[in-house]
Amino acid sequence: MKPFYVLMLFFISALCFAETITIDSTSTTKADDANSMANVYRLGMGVPKDMKKAFELYQVAAELGNTDAQVDLGDMYYYGEETPQSYEKANYWYEKAAKKNNAKAQMYLGYTYLNGKGVAVDYAKAKNFLELAVKQGEPSAMNHLGTMYFDGKGVTKDQNKAIPLFQKSCSAGDSNACDKLKEIKAEK
Repeated sequence: MKPFYVLMLFFISALCFAETITIDSTSTTKADDANSMANVYRLGMGVPKDMKKAFELYQVAAELGNTDAQVDLGDMYYYGEETPQSYEKANYWYEKAAKKNNAKAQMYLGYTYLNGKGVAVDYAKAKNFLELAVKQGEPSAMNHLGTMYFDGKGVTKDQNKAIPLFQKSCSAGDSNACDKLKEIKAEK
């Protein structure tokens, strides 16, 4: 009797994993559907992990306007996952999401302008994007903006502005900000 159950499990599994994923063209949330499926494939949640399929689905969702997919697609270009690495293409997708007020995209653009990743260093643009993300509570943006004030990059050096940003960022879980606070404390 046991081989019967094993065989049944095999056939059921085969049916589940062999199904082609299609996005319902009549759905009003097809961008969200594509993004959700991309996440499933990227993380291997219930299906074999498939970064190529995830990349393709992020492209669909990003082109349909899903800001989370635009950020994820930007990340894949930034790090060269399933595509040649391209800061320019990453920034293109971050820019699209940032225009729709996505805090993570704004933080990434602030970082790219702060460090010249695919763009010329532009402290004014970096500060602008980071401030937008900070207003939305983005912890990494707080850390990067704090770094600008701490180091005097494009702004007047001001530890009284930097340290509270590091503290808030650390409290929100950014380990880099926590490390910076420890470093500052050790120097005193």
